[in-house]
Amino acid sequence: MLSELTIENIAVIDRASIEFPSGFICLTGETGAGKSIIIDAINCITGEKVSRDIIRTGESCAMVTATFSSFSESVAAILSDMDIDSSDGELILSRKISRDGKNKCRVNGKPVTVSFLRQLGERLVNIHGQMDSKNLLDDEKHFSYIDLYGHTEEALKEYQSDYRHLCEVRKEIKRLSMDESEKLKRLDMLDFQIEELSSAKLRSGELTELMTKRDLLRNAEKVREKLGLIHYYLNGDENTDGAADLASRAAEELDGVSEYIPELAKSALIAKDTALELAEIGSDLSSRLEKISYEEDINAIEERIDLILRLSRKYGETEEEMLRFLKEAIQRRDEMTLAEDRLLELNSLFDEAAAKAKKSAKALSRLRRDAAVKFSRAVEAELAFLNMPSVCFSVVDKMVPLGENGVDSMCFLFSANAGEEPKPLSKIASGGELSRVMLAMKSVLSSCDDVPTLIFDEIDSGVSGRAAEKIAMKLYEVSLSHQVICVTHLTQLASFADAHYLIEKNENEERTYTSIRQLDREGRAKELARIGAGANIGELQLNNAKQLMEYAEAYKSRSLKNKSDKK
Repeated sequence: MLSELTIENIAVIDRASIEFPSGFICLTGETGAGKSIIIDAINCITGEKVSRDIIRTGESCAMVTATFSSFSESVAAILSDMDIDSSDGELILSRKISRDGKNKCRVNGKPVTVSFLRQLGERLVNIHGQMDSKNLLDDEKHFSYIDLYGHTEEALKEYQSDYRHLCEVRKEIKRLSMDESEKLKRLDMLDFQIEELSSAKLRSGELTELMTKRDLLRNAEKVREKLGLIHYYLNGDENTDGAADLASRAAEELDGVSEYIPELAKSALIAKDTALELAEIGSDLSSRLEKISYEEDINAIEERIDLILRLSRKYGETEEEMLRFLKEAIQRRDEMTLAEDRLLELNSLFDEAAAKAKKSAKALSRLRRDAAVKFSRAVEAELAFLNMPSVCFSVVDKMVPLGENGVDSMCFLFSANAGEEPKPLSKIASGGELSRVMLAMKSVLSSCDDVPTLIFDEIDSGVSGRAAEKIAMKLYEVSLSHQVICVTHLTQLASFADAHYLIEKNENEERTYTSIRQLDREGRAKELARIGAGANIGELQLNNAKQLMEYAEAYKSRSLKNKSDKK
């Protein structure tokens, strides 16, 4: 569960820290005080997309830190995979957002990505707000509720594996299938490309070698002249000693003098080595002079270079790329040549894959239909408790062609009043009805997932009176197994809170600041009176608020006793 939330420089919040207990928690405050900022901060720390505009005016960055405890085994497994230590049972998430758009995220001190925060956040917190209402009105999302309730994960995974295999076979059939004229055109082109590259007999590094040889032949006269001169300097001629002979004689003289000046022995050795190296260079030059030929055909080399360059413009910049193109072209030609045999094989595989996918789709569909019946009854029972005794809620399953999620298209049908024909939820539910349907469904589904913290952002929209009281009771019941945090404007909900926080906005030195504080019993009474009566708070309003709290406490006490008796 979420045990602590620290917010820095987000919107009108300079710095605020909230310690959350378990149970049912309510956040109240005047409109515009900043209640939604708390939800934004929790969205931020659980990896959702946030705008840089949330950074407080005048500040360079914003920071949210959250501490979680009592998390599920699935969270522990994810942490273990990332080598993040959670042995103390505590999880600290932090996210820093800068104006340059950069995010710095950490989990227990270890840097992580925003997507990893989102992966964790999905298993730590469920925020129920406007998006849930949109999903509830989207028929295409309804099957996902049934899958969660019916625990169809394994059946869905098996079907999706079969369906992906079917799609892969279909894709390969499409790739190999073409009309005969198109096939002949492509074969002619491949044959031409293969012949052109094969006949060239390319080898790696050949172009560089040819260009080097061409440059040498173009400058052969100059090179021979230079090498001859260098050879003369090193080896001399019949009348003149070269550098190698002079160095050798100098080494002999140094060797003789070293008998009298021992320090020159080292110089004598260096001179000997130098003389030998110069002699080797001279010998190498003689060999190279003999190899430089004027007879090699420079035109043939130029033609070979032109051929390689021309091919490179069509098939790849280097010899390696062109040889790779040749190999792939041969493979494509072989595939097309053998395509008919392969297509026969693929068509057989397709029939097998289609039969398997249909079988697993039917198995998944049976699980969904069974779950849909039980889900409908459970939701109806919850809605009856939420002051909708004549409600009719059902799930219609229409068969559709094989798709990523099976063959089911599920639609929620709803009727709030006796005698009315159930119609798609998206067409007839009012705001207040939709809030209660969503709460009923979340209540039914709360036992199916291991997310410890549920956050309801204005779940009370469009309801009042007895319906609001029933919503408060239901939220309290859910809080017996989950931590429930609720943003509300209704006294009925706030009176049931185990912990009540007030969000206030104040101005100081022409800046706006939002503060958050937990209310004691007297503070709760005043806040309930304010919610119910506005600024006109007197003894009567305070007494009414206290009576609401006493009524809620009595209900909670009975609820706990009944739960204990059932055990």
